[in-house]
Amino acid sequence: KVLGHPERLAIALLVYEQEMCVKDLVSILGISQPKVSQHVGLMKELGILSFRKEGTKVLYRLNNEVVREIIDSLFA
Repeated sequence: KVLGHPERLAIALLVYEQEMCVKDLVSILGISQPKVSQHVGLMKELGILSFRKEGTKVLYRLNNEVVREIIDSLFA
């Protein structure tokens, strides 16, 4: 359900290829920073995104193990 939302799916696809911070996602998606932060927060809470800090930036990436489990459960 979480990845059924178009903006969250777009975030997942963007961070699949490379790590990105919220500022990058805002710039690419053209949606507000609070909205991106809300989506990222939910995805992080559910384990879909993992993160690491680099100085003052927080970089997000897709947690491939969790996403693989989600996809596997769709076909079980």
